[in-house]
Amino acid sequence: MTKKRMTFTLDETLLEELKQLSEQTMIPQARIVEQAIKDKIEEMKDDRQK
Repeated sequence: MTKKRMTFTLDETLLEELKQLSEQTMIPQARIVEQAIKDKIEEMKDDRQK
């Protein structure tokens, strides 16, 4: 899978939670964000099909 770099802004509180989760789980922040986006996209697709 080809990946592209993106720049976006996050609420400081959310960013801090992301950093803490990344440190606790040793999962890179980018991977956590990528999975969260994938999950949300699937959730929204499912909601549209109802």
